[in-house]
Amino acid sequence: MRAALAATSIAFFVLAANTALAQQPAQSDPSPKTKIEAFQVQTGTVVIKGYTEIGRISAMGSVEVSAMEFIDAATSKKQTGVVIEIKEAGRLDNEDRSFIDYDEVDALLKGLEYISKATSEVTKLGKFEATYKTKGNFSATTYNDSSGNIAAAVKSGYIRPTTAFLSLEQLNTLRDLVNQAKQKLDETK
Repeated sequence: MRAALAATSIAFFVLAANTALAQQPAQSDPSPKTKIEAFQVQTGTVVIKGYTEIGRISAMGSVEVSAMEFIDAATSKKQTGVVIEIKEAGRLDNEDRSFIDYDEVDALLKGLEYISKATSEVTKLGKFEATYKTKGNFSATTYNDSSGNIAAAVKSGYIRPTTAFLSLEQLNTLRDLVNQAKQKLDETK
């Protein structure tokens, strides 16, 4: 009888532990998503980081755009891109940043331009969302709210993304800042 009770108890604990593990959120793939992320995690070499803060947008949260380069001191190999850092408004002070490789910046600029012009006419249904995503877990979305007004949200991160809410004017300012960051990187070539 004791053996049966012990076996039942062990089975219960194993089942409970497996159920608890199954409810844990999946971890993101830790491998770098962009070339600039892969470059900065190199080991066994000196990596120099240079950056220029281009500008910041304060809204319901904040968005900061920087131009960034990494240089391998031994080989002079260089990787450049744009970094977008998002801080949420409120008491949590959650923040995250996304890396956008230089060769992905033009597509980001076109995506931001497209979604900033999207209206409810893009679909015959009542609500819409138009989203552009980068490899480095940055996304920008325009949508119509319950009043029919068009607004924007930008996110950075994968497991627990950080979000800032922008007006369409601020979304266009973000596009301008990304373009200025690209121009700054062009000056370094």
